[in-house]
Amino acid sequence: MPKLQVIIGMEVHVELKTKSKMFCACKNDPDRSAPNSNVCEICLAHPGTLPVPNKTAIEWAAKIAKALNCRINTNSKFDRKHYFYPDLPKAYQISQYDQPIGEHGYMNLEFLPGKNIRDTAKIGVTRVHLEEDTAKSTHSSSNTTLVDFNRAGVPLVEIVSEPDIASAAEAKAYCQELQMIFRYLGVSDADMEKGHMRCEVNISLQEEGKFTNNNGVITPVAGYTLNHKVEVKNINSFRAVEKAIEFEIQRQTAMIENGESWKQQTRGWDENSGGTVMQREKETAADYRYFPEPDIPPFHPEVIAGDLNLPELPQAKRARFRDEYGFSYADAEILSSDLAWSKFTEQVMSELAHWLHDFKAERNDAYVSKQLAHLAGGWITSKLMGAMAERKIDIRVLKLKPENFAELVALIYANKLNSTNAQKILNEMLDSGVDMDPTHIMEEKGYGQISDEGKLSEVVEEIIKNYPKQVEQFKAGKEPILQFLKGMVMKATEGSADPVVAEKLLREKMK
Repeated sequence: MPKLQVIIGMEVHVELKTKSKMFCACKNDPDRSAPNSNVCEICLAHPGTLPVPNKTAIEWAAKIAKALNCRINTNSKFDRKHYFYPDLPKAYQISQYDQPIGEHGYMNLEFLPGKNIRDTAKIGVTRVHLEEDTAKSTHSSSNTTLVDFNRAGVPLVEIVSEPDIASAAEAKAYCQELQMIFRYLGVSDADMEKGHMRCEVNISLQEEGKFTNNNGVITPVAGYTLNHKVEVKNINSFRAVEKAIEFEIQRQTAMIENGESWKQQTRGWDENSGGTVMQREKETAADYRYFPEPDIPPFHPEVIAGDLNLPELPQAKRARFRDEYGFSYADAEILSSDLAWSKFTEQVMSELAHWLHDFKAERNDAYVSKQLAHLAGGWITSKLMGAMAERKIDIRVLKLKPENFAELVALIYANKLNSTNAQKILNEMLDSGVDMDPTHIMEEKGYGQISDEGKLSEVVEEIIKNYPKQVEQFKAGKEPILQFLKGMVMKATEGSADPVVAEKLLREKMK
């Protein structure tokens, strides 16, 4: 059996959250409005109506194209894409064919070591084009279909990738990165559960060495016949993207091993069965009978969009989090994955910079900065995120201010508060429902770390007296026993003892 290579390309659609629809003044609010309440003659394709393009949608599509390193085309136009379906009242969709907003871009992906078949990947972006969304069809168990035209005409951007994706994990990462870019740009909430973002996979398996990839065009070598690609739709989560690709790889591999072939086709992902199901044979561009939209003149995206000043994008933020703050790759990835969390993190780190002076260190003290970053990153990603998840608190409604969280981290770093009591304070700050000062809680509850040798001496002597067997074992050379005895000191002081001082006193008194 020859070795097979998987070839994957993605088509990702994202709804823009403009105030109005793509070609009319109807409110763009398909999720929260009553069915068929935000419609007009243009949405419903009444005869004689004329579409007027949404300027903001063109600007935002150009922003997406620039964020994906695309060339913004000087000239662009809209086209009619014909097909017949109940969710398309005109019997054609206003889309773009040969002159999109942007094209010839790319996305760089990086992966944590050992998490993928390669550490980095450059995924080409064929095109970024703008179109109108269709109506929403709801199929019931009684074999009836309800159509809601609130979604008809919502601005929709399609991003088509080159077939450069090499695995299911890469496809998932590519889609997740796109979602972050949309949110960082502020052009879409990109919520897959609500249908704001929809992913479609094109996948085929070819014999290794029997084809070439020429700028996104898969060409067979002499004598080899390419296996047809399969498009998979109805994918509504990142996990489903991964599962659909893995299923198709297994299905197509089995067919090749059995000497079977298949036609180019569209399949749907069935979450219940965990597999793909045949929908129809794949249409080609000729089947859609594209031609220029006669009611909308050609336009110049560069002129309409003007100066495109992009914010810092996720990849750049991850790199800066590592370089400027010293976060680990894992912490930087987690903290930049959500814009609200990244803003909270930056505010915490800004506040921590002021604490460096209290630790008798300047801001450029690399050791102190790195230690603080490691501590802060760990407490945000593990302790804070974990405690918030337990309480179902979203970062966007968090009452705990970054400056007070930074103070909590600083108290831990300065050995004024141990980890156990710091967690108690954090829990109290979250449960109170209001912003609270951690130092005030520490002093009020007596959570401060006991470093005074005089105060700890009696406790240590009591522990030595109560555990004579363990003391003899330690004296006999069993060093790990010291951790048990130190734990007993911590327990006796309800976690308030300075573990360094406790260990020092134990060693001195057990000589």
